Amino acid sequence: MNMSMLRSRKLWLGAVGTVLFLGLFFARTDFGDLGHALAHANYWWVIPGIAIWFLAAWFRAIRWRVLLAHLADLSTRSLYPIVIIGYMANNLLPARTGELVRAYVLGERHPVSKMATLGTITVERLLDGFVLVIMLASVGAFVGLDSSLRILVIVTAVVISLGLIVLLWATSQKHRADRLVNLLLRVVPGKFQASARELADAFLEGMRSLQSPTAMASVLAATVIAWLLEATMYYFVGLSFDLGEPFTTYLLVTGAANLAITVPSTSGGVGPFELATRETLTSLGVASGTASAYAIALHGFLLLPVIAAGLICLWAINLSLVRVAKAPASVGGPAALKAAE
Repeated sequence: MNMSMLRSRKLWLGAVGTVLFLGLFFARTDFGDLGHALAHANYWWVIPGIAIWFLAAWFRAIRWRVLLAHLADLSTRSLYPIVIIGYMANNLLPARTGELVRAYVLGERHPVSKMATLGTITVERLLDGFVLVIMLASVGAFVGLDSSLRILVIVTAVVISLGLIVLLWATSQKHRADRLVNLLLRVVPGKFQASARELADAFLEGMRSLQSPTAMASVLAATVIAWLLEATMYYFVGLSFDLGEPFTTYLLVTGAANLAITVPSTSGGVGPFELATRETLTSLGVASGTASAYAIALHGFLLLPVIAAGLICLWAINLSLVRVAKAPASVGGPAALKAAE
């Protein structure tokens, strides 16, 4: 398989997804109300909101440090710019490529297996989904959820629960997991089986932190704090548009919007994020034009500062965007890529 063709397909699929979701978003938007809301917003509230998002990213770096502790003794300070770079790459590249970029950059900066790093990131994503589902379901139990949000909660809860169960089983039943891996490796050509086995072992090793209740409690606490801080950022942007909604509304928006972009699709989640945000707000009685303006502004303030900060972090560690964009071709090594063709 030609990797440049693969990247092009992802790019085009992401572009199609963006157009589709933005089409659904704008089809039900009053452009007059949208323009009025954007023109009359008080954007000074955005400044502390953006600062709070970067504080949330610090807690995500703390979480990652705990997950990586059995692989390397790294400081939160050294991991923080790599976390920002990963988010920057997710905002610019399709199919959540930023996760691969983060593993690549960490492997380039520190002697840590890239595949083991992906194992820790997999744990992060599942815990993110778990906390978001709990957040959405808990608040929804008091304020109510419309049918689309209920479906979102049910589907993601099932998928995330299955994922967590599989990971917990794989890390607690090592011998059985090894037998399962050996069974799956039978479909891999013989000359690549050794490399594929090494990659699978490294990936499972990255998830070993699941075996420590203390570590998992710390990771879960950091995850909850990070998402509460991000919801606070959403609240400050809401003040800019004078939505007059309680904090619980922004917990709903945080859960719905971020669960909507869980599946790798568009670059930066553009389209699904706006649609989920607008539909959540309108279901609670916010005017459609104002909700649409808020969704566009919120996502813009989530994307642009992080992209700028990520590029600065890349420059500071002497890496280029072109180089990290090729991260998927290096994470796992050439042998693994050939085996996957």
